Amino acid sequence: MNAREHILTRLTVAHPLRQAPPMPDGWEFDSQVGAWTDPHTGRFMVHDVDSPNCGTKKNDLETGEDAKGQ
Repeated sequence: MNAREHILTRLTVAHPLRQAPPMPDGWEFDSQVGAWTDPHTGRFMVHDVDSPNCGTKKNDLETGEDAKGQ
Protein backbone atom coordinates (compact mmCIF):
# COMPACT_ATOMS: atom_id res chain seq x y z
CA MET A 1 0.00 0.00 0.00
CA ASN A 2 1.10 3.48 -0.80
CA ALA A 3 1.29 5.79 2.23
CA ARG A 4 -0.20 8.59 0.12
CA GLU A 5 -3.19 6.47 -0.78
CA HIS A 6 -6.50 7.73 0.63
CA ILE A 7 -7.55 6.08 3.91
CA LEU A 8 -10.81 4.81 2.41
CA THR A 9 -8.91 3.15 -0.41
CA ARG A 10 -6.56 1.49 2.06
CA LEU A 11 -9.15 0.27 4.54
CA THR A 12 -12.11 -0.78 2.40
CA VAL A 13 -12.88 -4.42 1.80
CA ALA A 14 -14.08 -5.51 -1.62
CA HIS A 15 -17.21 -7.68 -1.75
CA PRO A 16 -18.20 -9.61 -4.86
CA LEU A 17 -21.35 -8.31 -6.53
CA ARG A 18 -24.20 -10.69 -7.19
CA GLN A 19 -25.12 -10.83 -10.86
CA ALA A 20 -28.78 -11.61 -10.16
CA PRO A 21 -30.95 -11.56 -7.03
CA PRO A 22 -31.74 -14.95 -5.46
CA MET A 23 -34.95 -16.44 -6.83
CA PRO A 24 -37.00 -18.18 -4.13
CA ASP A 25 -38.58 -21.44 -5.31
CA GLY A 26 -42.33 -21.27 -5.80
CA TRP A 27 -42.52 -17.46 -5.93
CA GLU A 28 -42.64 -14.94 -8.78
CA PHE A 29 -41.67 -11.28 -8.71
CA ASP A 30 -44.51 -9.00 -9.84
CA SER A 31 -42.77 -5.93 -11.26
CA GLN A 32 -46.02 -3.93 -11.40
CA VAL A 33 -46.58 -4.38 -7.67
CA GLY A 34 -42.89 -4.56 -6.77
CA ALA A 35 -43.23 -7.65 -4.58
CA TRP A 36 -42.81 -11.41 -4.59
CA THR A 37 -46.13 -13.24 -4.99
CA ASP A 38 -47.40 -16.81 -5.04
CA PRO A 39 -48.38 -17.47 -8.68
CA HIS A 40 -51.23 -19.78 -7.60
CA THR A 41 -52.90 -17.66 -4.92
CA GLY A 42 -51.58 -14.14 -5.61
CA ARG A 43 -50.60 -13.87 -1.92
CA PHE A 44 -47.64 -11.65 -1.06
CA MET A 45 -44.53 -13.43 0.20
CA VAL A 46 -44.12 -10.95 3.09
CA HIS A 47 -47.50 -12.05 4.46
CA ASP A 48 -46.61 -15.77 4.40
CA VAL A 49 -44.99 -17.01 7.62
CA ASP A 50 -43.51 -20.02 5.78
CA SER A 51 -41.84 -17.97 3.04
CA PRO A 52 -38.07 -18.06 2.54
CA ASN A 53 -35.91 -15.25 3.88
CA CYS A 54 -34.52 -13.28 0.93
CA GLY A 55 -32.48 -10.67 2.76
CA THR A 56 -33.25 -7.02 3.20
CA LYS A 57 -35.85 -5.27 1.10
CA LYS A 58 -33.25 -3.02 -0.52
CA ASN A 59 -30.87 -5.91 -1.19
CA ASP A 60 -28.23 -4.37 1.09
CA LEU A 61 -25.03 -6.24 1.72
CA GLU A 62 -25.08 -6.93 5.45
CA THR A 63 -21.61 -7.32 6.94
CA GLY A 64 -22.45 -7.08 10.64
CA GLU A 65 -19.92 -4.29 11.11
CA ASP A 66 -22.34 -1.51 12.03
CA ALA A 67 -21.14 0.69 14.88
CA LYS A 68 -24.30 2.71 15.48
CA GLY A 69 -24.49 4.53 18.77
CA GLN A 70 -20.83 4.10 19.59
